[in-house]
Amino acid sequence: MPYLYFDSAATAPVRPGALRAAAKACEEYGNPSSLHAAGMNARRLLDAGRAQVARALKCEPGEVLFTGGGTESNNQALFGLAKLRGKRSKVVISTDSEHPSVEEPLKELERQGFTVRRLSTKNGVPDYDGLRRILAEEPVAFVSVMRANNETGAVYDLPRIRRILDECGSDALLHCDDVQGFLKIPQDRLSACCDLISLSAHKIGGLKGVGALYVGKRAHLLPALLLGGGQENGLRSGTENVEEALRRLRDSGLHFHLPDAHLPNLLHLSIPGVQSAWALNFLSERGICVSAGSACSARERKKGNRVLKAYGLPDAEIETSLRLSFSEQNTMEECAVLCDALLDCMKLRK
Repeated sequence: MPYLYFDSAATAPVRPGALRAAAKACEEYGNPSSLHAAGMNARRLLDAGRAQVARALKCEPGEVLFTGGGTESNNQALFGLAKLRGKRSKVVISTDSEHPSVEEPLKELERQGFTVRRLSTKNGVPDYDGLRRILAEEPVAFVSVMRANNETGAVYDLPRIRRILDECGSDALLHCDDVQGFLKIPQDRLSACCDLISLSAHKIGGLKGVGALYVGKRAHLLPALLLGGGQENGLRSGTENVEEALRRLRDSGLHFHLPDAHLPNLLHLSIPGVQSAWALNFLSERGICVSAGSACSARERKKGNRVLKAYGLPDAEIETSLRLSFSEQNTMEECAVLCDALLDCMKLRK
């Protein structure tokens, strides 16, 4: 039975163009660092891909570092920033609802002697006044805040965070995990306000195991995470908009309370009286794929959903929560089937 797939926030269906590009890259099998013809052909493909990402980020190609995915990009950024800025300050600012690939490195930095100040994101809005208070009290090494939350779709205001840093006279560098937001909401030249930006290909229809990290001029001395042959500007050695349509899909018969700033392709909802596990099984039997939250937080959810607790949701809503996420390949007909299935799910549990 074919899937009706509404879990694109976990991983999006691979786009045909991405498959064609991958097939072409396999034909050019030379090592991009080699000086013979095969190597130079591979280098041209690599450079073209880097230029495409740079155009989307509105930055220079030399500021784009290719990685093995969003997790590596976040780890490279956080541990690199800790080494780069650790002598200035051992204080880091983040939020209480970050992705595990940010939260876990932050916990490791705490074990290494850093102090991490986590801003509240109750109701899906970072505590911007709290950010000002921390900056007024102590020097800060760097700030790491996601742009779009992977559990709820709430969008955080990175330009506002940059303005606060500037107004407070802080020289803290700003890292943004943009894995969920990239190409789904307007970029607004995010590279103009952030020093580092993490990206992942499989969230936008690319292949798994491919990511990127924007490294701006203020962070150009970021130390390497992987040592070796000096590829990717020495930072990673190793052989190298359908927004309105998505809004219509999200809103097709589904009415929920959402933060004012929200991803157009991601819904978080609770079905009163229906436990998440039961709803997932019910929908799965009908060939409908949704999730109870971020796939990366599955182990963490055994202890309760950290992000939804941070947003101030009561336990009854957390235990009955589902996450729906759409791609451009979903149709209105599929959404109608989804709506009917959700209604049946509610009726059967009453």
